[in-house]
Amino acid sequence: MMTKKQVLFALLGFGIFFSCQDSDENLEPQTVVNKAVFSGYVQKGPFVNGSSLTILELNENLDQTGKTYFTTISNNQGGFEKKNIELVSNYVALKADGYYFNEVSGNTSTGQITLYALVDVKDMNSANVNVLTHLEHARIEYLVQEKAFSFTEAKQQAQKEVMAIFGIPEPTAFELLDLTTDATLLAISCILQSSYSTGEMAELMADIITDIRADGVLDNTALKLKLVDNAISISLLDIRNNMTSKYAELGVNKNIPDFESCVKSFIVNNTDPNARITYPTTGLYGVNILSDEVTSVTRLTFGKENIYPIYSMNADVPRGLSLRIVLKNGPYSDSNGSWYLLSYPDPLNWQLSQYDSELQLQEFAVKGKPGDMKLGFMTERFGGNNDPLYITIEFYENGSVTPTKVKKLYLEDPKN
Repeated sequence: MMTKKQVLFALLGFGIFFSCQDSDENLEPQTVVNKAVFSGYVQKGPFVNGSSLTILELNENLDQTGKTYFTTISNNQGGFEKKNIELVSNYVALKADGYYFNEVSGNTSTGQITLYALVDVKDMNSANVNVLTHLEHARIEYLVQEKAFSFTEAKQQAQKEVMAIFGIPEPTAFELLDLTTDATLLAISCILQSSYSTGEMAELMADIITDIRADGVLDNTALKLKLVDNAISISLLDIRNNMTSKYAELGVNKNIPDFESCVKSFIVNNTDPNARITYPTTGLYGVNILSDEVTSVTRLTFGKENIYPIYSMNADVPRGLSLRIVLKNGPYSDSNGSWYLLSYPDPLNWQLSQYDSELQLQEFAVKGKPGDMKLGFMTERFGGNNDPLYITIEFYENGSVTPTKVKKLYLEDPKN
């Protein structure tokens, strides 16, 4: 026999049960995002086969939900694929870790790098990870988490700001870009890489990300100048050849886009339009053989002792400009070369070719920096001719394929 109090508690419990059951039935089911196959490419240059890719589900505030999928890069084009993905959110972070093909050096990177992408996958079955998705990701997080932007608004804002760093006004969804078809992505990838090691490039990108995170503007002048110097220093022809050779090696026919125009445009937009290359009358080591005022030098001749005339080869090349100098032996000069280079100190910023004994010439190049080096002249006649000895100096300024200036430099005997 139940007491009145026991009956009352039983009825209350029964009511609570049905009340909860009714409440559950009225709840809207969670949205489920199913992907039978989700794929894409990871490209710095392309990541190498076996590199890892992690897919991390995010909520609307871009915090991790705890659901994670793992896969690997399955070829040397950087391609990945993951099947049977089920999410309760539209948003994911793609995190790639691995080695990559360095398009500037033409070799596989010596170290691993991590790249991120933040993506709304509701209507997407493919997304790429690259340096642009990496540069924008922390800015998107800041705008969503600190400024209450929607993901779409934050994405559009961050893309515009990243492109503004490189002077490109029309943003495109970065996760849709492919290094082999988009000139902008390839140009920016090369500018960031330059001659840097993997670690140095990662540090540069991290510094840019930190700088733009809160206000979207690259305020650090030193970082801006680094990017310009990088753009000036890279060999566009080598990069094109490296990319073409790499994909040919992979058996893939790719027409590499016109990234060269993007790099050149970036340089022009970030340098003084009135800048010009100048050739001072003297350099660090003496009279400057490139100066218009210098038409002759004193040569070291055999049989003379303690006479070692030393000269400078000096050019002031402003940021954004480039210079190539070609020294050529004149007639009746020793085929081993009329000039000699002093090993100490090392040439200041000049890049030197090997001496071409067949053509009897040597090339010297400098980009965006003052160049100076220490040299002298030593030659013997051959052929029994007493005509004046000289070398020819050809100047190729700012990528010109024909000389912008040519001068003769006469080699005279020491005066007693």
